[in-house]
Amino acid sequence: MNDLKESWKETGKGLGNAFKGLGKSIIKSADAVVDKAEDWAHADDTKEQTAQPHTAPQEDDAWICPQCGARAMKKFCPECGTQKPE
Repeated sequence: MNDLKESWKETGKGLGNAFKGLGKSIIKSADAVVDKAEDWAHADDTKEQTAQPHTAPQEDDAWICPQCGARAMKKFCPECGTQKPE
């Protein structure tokens, strides 16, 4: 009976060390995930800082649609979809 008790003690020590190693691996993995998440989050900040500012169409880009008479600022009329004449 004493041998069985000692056997279980040794098994418990082995399992304890295995779980200790597993815990360390999980913590290292979580740390790596946090680093990647921070890189991802800060990558958006960098893109925003280096991106060209959006420029709105100027008033002199406005044109009157020959089809419906609507005022347009882009390549197509917002009312009827007619393409800006050249």
